Amino acid sequence: MAKYTRTIVGSVLKSKTAGTPDYIKIKTDVTLKAGTVLRLENKAQQLKNLDEAVEKGRLGEDIAEKIRANINKIPDFVRFEVVQLEKNEA
Repeated sequence: MAKYTRTIVGSVLKSKTAGTPDYIKIKTDVTLKAGTVLRLENKAQQLKNLDEAVEKGRLGEDIAEKIRANINKIPDFVRFEVVQLEKNEA
């Protein structure tokens, strides 16, 4: 079983109108508690982390290819994905 559960909470999106700020769009219902850490991961970071996981033997190449295909589908207007990592109880 995996040590952590990775949940994509939402995305930081580039504004469609010039002069307006970027915004966050929430994809998943989550309950946040004090002290919860949310990570911002861009496309390049996700690909780098995936390659490192394959090199270290944490992921098989067949699963990594499916994940890589999903990461490459992320459009350019998505600046970051907001990710919550939760440690699984063993």
